[in-house]
Amino acid sequence: MWHYRYEEDTPLRCEDLWPVLADVARWPEVDRNIECLKIDEEPGPGVTFVLKPKGGPRLNFVIGEFEAPSRYADVCRMPLAVMRTRHTLIPDGLGTRIRVDIEITGPLAPVWGRVVGRRHAAGLPAQTARFIEGARARLNLA
Repeated sequence: MWHYRYEEDTPLRCEDLWPVLADVARWPEVDRNIECLKIDEEPGPGVTFVLKPKGGPRLNFVIGEFEAPSRYADVCRMPLAVMRTRHTLIPDGLGTRIRVDIEITGPLAPVWGRVVGRRHAAGLPAQTARFIEGARARLNLA
């Protein structure tokens, strides 16, 4: 298994952040590492979408968790491995802790961790900053 966790604190509330996280179709607006994304229905558990990262292949995802305003997770099956990415919004006394876990399991998890996981993990600080900026813009705080 390959695992990576990233955390960042923000003064915004979970309820302020959730609309950006839940708006899967508009992720390319806040994540510059996404070349294109296609989702044909409202996001929710079991809904599928296709995402093409810049410089990468088109990937098929299934939403596994979709619990407002605190938890979103998706699953991407790769040859001999499965990647799960979970976003958890944890309220604290001053705002919210954003936690992102990337987990790759299966026989080729170490390989996919080096090829895909590390690249995904390296983009999390900038992705999270743009996610927070997107929430601030929706609240007219930008």
